[in-house]
Amino acid sequence: MTVAQERRLSRRAARGDRQALHALYEEYSGQLFAVAYRLTESSADARDVMHGVLADLPELFRRFDGKRPLGPWLRSVTVHAALRHVRSERRRHEIAMAAAPDDEEEVASPESRILDSIELERALTSLEEGLRRVVVLKELEGYSHREIAELLQIERATSEGRLYMARKQLRDRLLE
Repeated sequence: MTVAQERRLSRRAARGDRQALHALYEEYSGQLFAVAYRLTESSADARDVMHGVLADLPELFRRFDGKRPLGPWLRSVTVHAALRHVRSERRRHEIAMAAAPDDEEEVASPESRILDSIELERALTSLEEGLRRVVVLKELEGYSHREIAELLQIERATSEGRLYMARKQLRDRLLE
């Protein structure tokens, strides 16, 4: 989607145009769900967060200045919504995952790549909440430590330290 298309859609969505909202849903719902899922650790909660953000788009677009690209802005809005959701719920969800990949398999088949991804998700969910949040925001969403510190209301050095500890724990868990 071009920048011009994003601007037109965001203006129409701000007025509540259902077709524009649907087009934005089609374009961004997968990304928004992924962000929310990694932060909430629950498909149901991630869907709730994603649908809440998308339902609030007409109101949210009234504050969108159009200077930032739309995708990163929507992901940022979703991060804030997911963090609010997690804070308000104060509960953790367990995720049922498939078995680990067969160690004897030498060629990375599509199935083994999927299982590797599942192992990474499993390792991520096993991290303490503060560590997991920093990893998701830094490594998967591309936020800077300064931005993470603002989002999570922590010091920049705390974000850096948590990322270091999280990487070490992830390495250990993935090598088990």
